[in-house]
Amino acid sequence: MKLEDSISFSYAFQGSISISMSLHKTSFCFICSHLTSGQKEGDELRRNSDVMEILRKTRFPRVNGIGDESSPQTILDHE
Repeated sequence: MKLEDSISFSYAFQGSISISMSLHKTSFCFICSHLTSGQKEGDELRRNSDVMEILRKTRFPRVNGIGDESSPQTILDHE
């Protein structure tokens, strides 16, 4: 089993942590994020923007010695 992680933060207390792992040649990605509450006007647009930023900026490093060159480097690269 291979495990990689990525931490990204945006805005004051908003951010995310993502974990990428491969098990039996299947890739998994778990994302935990803290986003704007959505109670104020404009929060929905900010939440959507934050999600797009998380998807765009999150990168997973290659694990040395694994030899699997096909491991996903971004969230959207996962199956």
